[in-house]
Amino acid sequence: MASGSCVYVSPHLDDAVFSCGGLIHAQRQGGEKVAVLTLCAGSPVDPLSPLARQYHAAWSESGDALARRREENAAVLAAWGVAGTDGATPDAIYRGLCGAPFYAVRDELFREPDPLDAALVLPAWEAEVRHLADDVGRARVIFPLGVGRHVDHELARRLGERMAEEGWPVWFYEDYPYAELEPGGVRRAQERFVPRPWTSRTVPIDVRAKVEAARGYRTQIGRVFGTEAALARRVRTFTAATAREGGLEEPFAGPPSRLLHRIWSSATGRRAHAERFWSRE
Repeated sequence: MASGSCVYVSPHLDDAVFSCGGLIHAQRQGGEKVAVLTLCAGSPVDPLSPLARQYHAAWSESGDALARRREENAAVLAAWGVAGTDGATPDAIYRGLCGAPFYAVRDELFREPDPLDAALVLPAWEAEVRHLADDVGRARVIFPLGVGRHVDHELARRLGERMAEEGWPVWFYEDYPYAELEPGGVRRAQERFVPRPWTSRTVPIDVRAKVEAARGYRTQIGRVFGTEAALARRVRTFTAATAREGGLEEPFAGPPSRLLHRIWSSATGRRAHAERFWSRE
């Protein structure tokens, strides 16, 4: 990844670190200027929809669930010296018109975005992204690919494609954990773009730093991973597979056994970890 300023566009208050935490950490260790813009960090308007209440119950047993999520994200970013900006748009689970939610049940969060919702949020997001990227010196902007098709990720992807077509220096990240849970999801996400060649860049990371940062999102661990041990195991496994696919680890010459490969990697110290990014430049 080229040096210089970077703006990461994070649909929600954990996506940038879950998906790109390794590269963000490496950039800050190298003294690069990094900013994270969380698009959907705005406060909801009461009354909450039944779907929003379900999510709040999963995020927080008491108190303000969104406030806790903002605090978690701010603490993780501050620990690395990353500038965090919270956008004004509420999460998709809160958005609607005249008391009618755009997304009334969970399945609707993973379908085509509501056209009126898209018309309302995309201009606001574009203004926020352009302002922040210009403010840090025409920064490279890193958007989600939209793996998993969550409506907020999909809308952010559309904005990223538009800015890339206009000549902005744009890269796309593999949305985690959707990229882990959906085999072939990266390819399917790329098929939603205007046809053009893709270039990938696999970046080695310090997986320990990424796991430690991910642990900071305590409201999300149970819902997304189950336990902290599962979080660490899954992040390590996924980033190790990414490194192998990117050619960052010497091939294992033994029989095709995942267990034997893991033992070999541990014994030789050759197990690498990486994140992958995509460009259409």
